[in-house]
Amino acid sequence: MDAQNKQPLDAAEIQFAVAESYKTIRTNLLFLLSQNTGCKIITISSPKSGDGKTTNAINLSIAFSQLGKRVLLIDCDLRRPTVAKKLRLEETDGLSGILAGFSPVSESIVNVNHYLDVLPAGVTPPNPSELLTSPALDKLFDSLKLVYDFIVIDTPPMGIVSDALVVAPKTDGVLIVVKEKSTLHSDFENLLDSIKLTGVRALGAILNASSAEETYSHYKSVY
Repeated sequence: MDAQNKQPLDAAEIQFAVAESYKTIRTNLLFLLSQNTGCKIITISSPKSGDGKTTNAINLSIAFSQLGKRVLLIDCDLRRPTVAKKLRLEETDGLSGILAGFSPVSESIVNVNHYLDVLPAGVTPPNPSELLTSPALDKLFDSLKLVYDFIVIDTPPMGIVSDALVVAPKTDGVLIVVKEKSTLHSDFENLLDSIKLTGVRALGAILNASSAEETYSHYKSVY
């Protein structure tokens, strides 16, 4: 088909392409983590802000919940939290309140649907790094793993602050979100080097903001 005759994708086609992309990511992660028994915890981060990590964390959590599994999405970005805002959820004392010891878990988690819960970040604390390195986070993860099948953790960009590198070793691995025509190769390589130094398992990378039309055309050709 000539370029001048190519018709833009409509909203339904774009939605289909995006949904199929997340199903593919979900399937790949299930294979990668198939040897892990019990609750599977996935850290999601990126080299810098604006790469789309939070949107991908939300959509991936929804994709897992569509399997009929109990899923918890945790906003672990205590510096610039956006999960509750993007999902239009009521803010709670959240993760920061739990880690600081003045809020119970039961009053901090927000139910989205039958299979998906969200733990917002809560009030931005003056000492996010200290909270994330405290034994309270290990204790929280241990209790949550008894309740959920999957836990998806949205963390700050690894290329900006070290928070994600503190959290990721407590999980089954990190999924990196990079943005087409934005993420530099050097930033991505530096991030991979940091992951290797901490001994964290790199589960893979998601290319964000790629052309929906190219994605859809590629899926059709494969199908």
